[in-house]
Amino acid sequence: MSAATPRVFFVNRVYWPSTAATAQLLTDLAEGLAAHGWDVNIVAVGEASTRHNGVTIHRTGGCDRHGGLVSRAINYGRFRRGAQRLLASLVAPGDVVVVMTDPPLLGAAVTDIAVKCGARVVHWIQDIYPEILTAHLGAIVALPLNPLRALRDVAWLTASRCVTLGEDMAQTVAARGVPADRITILPNWAPRELHAPAASETIAARRAAWGVADKFVVAYSGNLGRVHEFTTVLDAAERLKARPDIVFLFIGTGARFAAVSTAARSRGLDNLRLLPPESRADLPAALAAADAHLVTLKPGFARLVYPSKMAGVLAAGRPVLFVGPTDGEIARLIAREECGAAFAPADGAALAATIATWRADPTIRAQMGLRARAAYERQFTLEAALAQWDAILHRAQAAP
Repeated sequence: MSAATPRVFFVNRVYWPSTAATAQLLTDLAEGLAAHGWDVNIVAVGEASTRHNGVTIHRTGGCDRHGGLVSRAINYGRFRRGAQRLLASLVAPGDVVVVMTDPPLLGAAVTDIAVKCGARVVHWIQDIYPEILTAHLGAIVALPLNPLRALRDVAWLTASRCVTLGEDMAQTVAARGVPADRITILPNWAPRELHAPAASETIAARRAAWGVADKFVVAYSGNLGRVHEFTTVLDAAERLKARPDIVFLFIGTGARFAAVSTAARSRGLDNLRLLPPESRADLPAALAAADAHLVTLKPGFARLVYPSKMAGVLAAGRPVLFVGPTDGEIARLIAREECGAAFAPADGAALAATIATWRADPTIRAQMGLRARAAYERQFTLEAALAQWDAILHRAQAAP
């Protein structure tokens, strides 16, 4: 290995050609760093190791598909063991190993091996486990999960750096004892396809294909996950049922997809439609075809996850309707940038009233959309993230 070609290993269950969110993020970053002169290596599931766009991909075997909880647990365990074997055989002193959080607690499984090989470790924290399980299931699981939390804390404390997506997550990491000078806040970027705004004719064609050309479109685009709040959105849609000029579109899939679909049917919400996910190539038109975008988060998860769809909404230049903690990071960002409005969970009346107001005043929407795009260009571009990651990795290499 040449000193002029620093080597970095990213460990994450999924990578190209997977379309999972972390796979797409990691592919963007890995290929960008390779173009910047790094020798980039990936450890991910799959059967055939290969090179793609300048990145070496080391596969652990298996696939990224699974069924129920038992199948998921088995596949997660296989990947952890495969990643441990590969790192032990590949990593050398001076390398940097970046560990992501798919599967949960991956860092606790591989940090010690990487350090014993002489590597510096960076934790790229997309979500914080096992606290997410505690938030889902309550105090009944808190004590049994304490040993896992302790292992995770040791991995964080051993790392040269922990990278979080936002300030609230950084505070959670700091509360577990990680020094502030070893925590970096770096939000996920919008997909690179969104950097060039969609053409007006492409947007019009997408709205026509959806059959909403003459309507005010409120969209939720992305994962309908367990940490996201939807009851307030359903309440607002119910209050606006008599408005044929307003439609709600849920574009995506996820653990809550079936529940949202069932709830919409039971409430008779003909103004709410569920659509399949969009490809990355079609994402610019799909996001820009909405007049406003929903971002939601359950209050108990504000310090454990960061809704990365926020970056795509800002890149599309559309105002944000955030349902979640009104004192949390997303609400603060919206207030600072003046690019939308935030609503407490259960305040469907205020959400519906704001949607009706925005429907009546396109000037307000246009101004918020311009400010949203400006916020993206300052904070959420892939180019800015690449520069920061390059600095993070070089600092990690130089760390004692």
